[in-house]
Amino acid sequence: MKGNLLMSWRFLFISLLIFAGLATWGGIQAGEWLIAHTPTTANIPNVSEFDPPPQVDQFGRPVLRQPQQPLMSGAQGVPEKPAGIDWAIEASQKSDILTASSSQYNPNANITIGTASGRIDAAPLQATPITRPTQVPGTSAGYPWEPAFHRAVAHCRTLGFFERPTCLGKVREQYCGANNAWGKVKDCPER
Repeated sequence: MKGNLLMSWRFLFISLLIFAGLATWGGIQAGEWLIAHTPTTANIPNVSEFDPPPQVDQFGRPVLRQPQQPLMSGAQGVPEKPAGIDWAIEASQKSDILTASSSQYNPNANITIGTASGRIDAAPLQATPITRPTQVPGTSAGYPWEPAFHRAVAHCRTLGFFERPTCLGKVREQYCGANNAWGKVKDCPER
């Protein structure tokens, strides 16, 4: 025999299983006893069984009172509920709404401007296209300093993220500012 019966692995394993089973059974019994002996009412001070039940809404949830908050008068209190808004549209207003929404996409329709005293019929707005002055790169006056400027700008664009804006600003100030070429040369933005 290699060892004592009390120190064998089989005995230890079986005893652990038995203790785990007993602990599980005891836990189930204790849980059932706790469920059977739960109090029927909460032990809250100043509340008795003769107090009225709390108010509940249509879904059975308790209705909570609104907390006090600062009012417009400066006092503390619960604000009054705002008056209900009638969102229904009358039949007489429907035709005006349909007319306004249908003329919204018609450029030839007369525009009606609402004022406090009534309405004013105004002529339709004429849409004028926005034209920007187009300048084709390379068609500028061809200043003698431009090639050096473009070389310096190209060098700045090869620099790192943090050095690039400072370099571009210095080069633009050196060439565009000195030659008053803001907005006239490709890399000189308008000021």
